[in-house]
Amino acid sequence: MRRALWTTDGLDVTEVELGPLAEGRARLRVAACGICGSDLHWWHGSMPRPLGTAPGHELAGTVIDGPAGLDDVLYAVSPNVSCGRCQFCQVGQTHLCDRALGRGLGMGADGGLSEVLDVPVANLAPVTTDEPAVAALTEPLAVALRGVSLGDVGPDSRVLVLGAGTIGLGAALLARDRASEVAITARHPHQADAAAAMGVTVLGEHEGIAWAKDRGADVVIESVGGTAPTLGDAVKAARKGGTIVLLGSFTEPRPVDLSRLMMKELRLQGSFCYGSTKRGPEYAAAAQLTGRFESELSAMTTHQFPLDQVTDAFEAAADKSSGAIKVTILP
Repeated sequence: MRRALWTTDGLDVTEVELGPLAEGRARLRVAACGICGSDLHWWHGSMPRPLGTAPGHELAGTVIDGPAGLDDVLYAVSPNVSCGRCQFCQVGQTHLCDRALGRGLGMGADGGLSEVLDVPVANLAPVTTDEPAVAALTEPLAVALRGVSLGDVGPDSRVLVLGAGTIGLGAALLARDRASEVAITARHPHQADAAAAMGVTVLGEHEGIAWAKDRGADVVIESVGGTAPTLGDAVKAARKGGTIVLLGSFTEPRPVDLSRLMMKELRLQGSFCYGSTKRGPEYAAAAQLTGRFESELSAMTTHQFPLDQVTDAFEAAADKSSGAIKVTILP
């Protein structure tokens, strides 16, 4: 069985022996695994690589061994591996687990850049699409779902999404079905094309603040992160009494006009991964939406590579001029 493992030089596809299947786990034949922006932080060396482990936390596949009762269907797999005992796990907020750091699939433990992977049975979520690359988008879609929910996006909401990567496009797609109006800023033409296909208003990279001031943005969803100035832009764009949802993963502290934040009475809401609501686990809810939004999600899966070309896949994902939105490995 082959697996792409982190080394000091990058990723190396290696033959690995599988051990016996542990209790509470299922053995999955990986059908698709997406490359995330956090994977690229490791690729560029801006975060210490978990050497000797396989990345990949956006994965889907079919079960080839495991406990009785599992169906012969395509499953998405939540990468979150929690302790099940802390105060957060006890109320379904497993993403906030006190002991989760370094345990997640593809985030310290072996992930989906593998032909076969053993995963917790509890992390399996059946999807409603037959397309593996779309099924693998369950994870970023779940991230977007939590952000839109925490922003209290409703029928009267005008929503501005900053950034048209996978998370931003997912947030715009989900907000589209809840809000009265949705706009998104796009840096690259292929991102703008994907957003336009969703039926939302597409803006240039620096046009968000003007649109928000004209329309009155009730909710601003920041999805860029990195070193971008978009958190400051969000504070400028949100209407008085509005909400900013922070989905982007920033790699360094960013300046914020706290006086403006205070005087506009803005709510700054962090949103991390996905947990549970009164309706149930958000990851499972996202998995059920994959069929409903299959056309829009398919437009986001721009590049596919076999496992042997994992280096080419990461280079394509890192180069937005390549036309990449979501690059997917098909082991």
